[in-house]
Amino acid sequence: MTSTPDAITCKLTIVNMDDKGNDLVCQYNPKEVSIDKSVPWQKQKSSKGDQPSLEFTAAEGRTLSMELFFDTYESGSDVNGLLAPLFKMTRIRESAPENDKRPPTVVVKWGSTFGSGNFTGVIEQVGTKYTMFLPDGKPVRATCTVKIKEANPAGLKGYKVKPPKPAGGGGGGGGGTPPP
Repeated sequence: MTSTPDAITCKLTIVNMDDKGNDLVCQYNPKEVSIDKSVPWQKQKSSKGDQPSLEFTAAEGRTLSMELFFDTYESGSDVNGLLAPLFKMTRIRESAPENDKRPPTVVVKWGSTFGSGNFTGVIEQVGTKYTMFLPDGKPVRATCTVKIKEANPAGLKGYKVKPPKPAGGGGGGGGGTPPP
């Protein structure tokens, strides 16, 4: 029986947008993914009573949370080798220009789970729990809890947006909005 592209298991990938090629392709897909959205409202100062008047204050991005599992027991290699790209995505890019010193922007890709299939933002938190060790103390199994805060890359301080390429040819006006 031949497998079609639909039959292939798609692995969740966290793409490092600022350091191409240093992506994290997960060994195992997460059991659960949580996406939370806060909508901040504030009580108006002049408000009294049990049903106060509220005022919308600002929009907040979504937060994606998931737990990722990594296992190198069979190969006997240090599980930190698999985790290195994830850890790198939490560190300030030292080789970047001074006004661009920040952790990278990331894109989470996994099928069409997040509407368009992608979730763009920055890693807000990574918690790592090592759960199995070889007799020599080498960690071979780990679980990472990852939180990613949604962000528009163009709005990140130090993020360079490439200008749109000019349309070629003549004869027609190209109205509309440039692609994001």
